[in-house]
Amino acid sequence: MANTISFPTSTIDPQSRDAADAFADDGNITLALQQNGLDISWGTFSGLSIPAGATIDGIEIIADVTTNSFGNNSDWKVYNGAWSSNKTPNTHAGKSLVVIDPYVGGSSDLWGLSWDATTAANIQIQVDLSTMTAGKIMFLDFLKVRITFTAASGYANAVNGVAAANIGKVGGVTTANIEKVIGV
Repeated sequence: MANTISFPTSTIDPQSRDAADAFADDGNITLALQQNGLDISWGTFSGLSIPAGATIDGIEIIADVTTNSFGNNSDWKVYNGAWSSNKTPNTHAGKSLVVIDPYVGGSSDLWGLSWDATTAANIQIQVDLSTMTAGKIMFLDFLKVRITFTAASGYANAVNGVAAANIGKVGGVTTANIEKVIGV
């Protein structure tokens, strides 16, 4: 299995004025999330690289997070054309800023949704603040999404100008005898 990781590069909700603080690991924890706050959605994880035909194995959210108190965490959802059910974080954030990897999800957790390379590359995530304990504040420096996948087997790309549909033979030589092609 392989994986690809990316920071978000956009927010979905225009009222999420501080959500851009989660775009980079910069030590800036001005994004304070609390129960009476607005839910925040992030999208456009432009650093994701998932080959066509890959099987998606799992979705994880990695977060650099701290909190002022214990109690109920926020819930998280992912979107692939439909929103998943809420998921609680794998662990509680402590009172010191720390990267929790993975914070939500897992390398074999599909969040109850069906995924392909395109839907995974266009993933959106959302934090649902309504489930947090009143008075609890979660401070977020950054978040990332990690997609774990298994690449498709077989030939997916052209080889020296030979279309994938014709890869069985290169210059009349079957792939079983490819070592006989000059220069290979």
